[in-house]
Formats: sequence, structure tokens, C-alpha cells
Amino acid sequence: MLTAAKGLCRIRPHYDEDTRYLFQVLLTATSVVEANIALDLLSKTVPDKALVATINLREALKSIPSTPFRMAVDEQTFMRVGGMVKDLASLTCATTDGYSIVVTTAGNLVLDLIVKYDCEKHFWTPIPRTEDFVEPELIEHLIESEYLFAGVVDVIKSMGVVFNPTLYLSVDDWHLEYARETIERLDGLF
Repeated sequence: MLTAAKGLCRIRPHYDEDTRYLFQVLLTATSVVEANIALDLLSKTVPDKALVATINLREALKSIPSTPFRMAVDEQTFMRVGGMVKDLASLTCATTDGYSIVVTTAGNLVLDLIVKYDCEKHFWTPIPRTEDFVEPELIEHLIESEYLFAGVVDVIKSMGVVFNPTLYLSVDDWHLEYARETIERLDGLF
């Protein structure tokens, strides 16, 4: 998932106080209609390359399974491959910039994926997972950190989980992919 991780450097210069909420909606909303509206509003001030990077990051975030889910490997293999350290009922690894990625497990069942930074603790999957793919408060950390997103992807891959998000080359490609779903949802509103 090198493409989405490298795309973060294209997003960072445009992620500010004025655009923060729109990026958050575009990246986390399960509703394609909400994501489309955020994308259209962002397109007024953010260049296409940064928007394509954001769309690809959205697809990558969407591809990370919501907890609980089963790993394809046992806990010992996951610890060895992922470089995880066991601490009571959780497995932990750290990023270079001070984030901790914590996984709670029961055998090969992943109960939670948690990101810790300083005194903050964020669960990856919001409860209930009806409006967002990822806890919206994590977006700022994911965009600003050089290592967090890549670390989470490495942890997911170490679990033996297939991680193969759809990548888009243009905003138009993304609009075409989700046009039908957007129109159907909009028709349902009126």
C-alpha cells in the first residue's frame, strides 16, 4: 500500500483548519453521498493530485476490516511476522514517530485495533460502524504522521489478511465507480 502511504505527502499541504472536516468526511464516511459532497467541496481549493491521493487513501482505509475479525495466522506467527510485543492481553508495536499500534486478540480473533499517542487512545473501528470506516479523530494523526498509516497496513498484512484496495487514477474514475450508488441514495432522500 505504498501508493496510499506516499499520497499522504500530497494531502498534508492542503489539510488545514478550513479543510480538516471535509477531508475527515471524505476519508471516513460510509455514505458515498457524503463523501461525494465533501469531494466536490474540496475540489474548489485542493488540486486533483491531492484529491486522487485522498480517494486512494479512502479506499485503503475502507479495505481494513472492522473489528472483530479473524486473522489468517495464529497469534504466535502474527507476533513473529509483525514484530509485535505481548503485554497481558494485547500485542503492541511502535512507529518511529512515537505511535503505538495495539491489537487485542483472543487466539486468531482480532478484538480491537487501537492507536495510542501520548495520553490519547483511539479505537480504529468506531462503535457502531454505521457512519464511518475509521474513527474520525484518527484522521489527523494518519495524515500528519509519516509512519502511522504504513505501520497499520504492515500490522494488517502480518495478520495474513488480504489487503488489496482499489486504486484510482483520477477523480472522474472514482465518480464513475460510485455514480449509480450516489444517484440511488440521493433518490432515496427526495
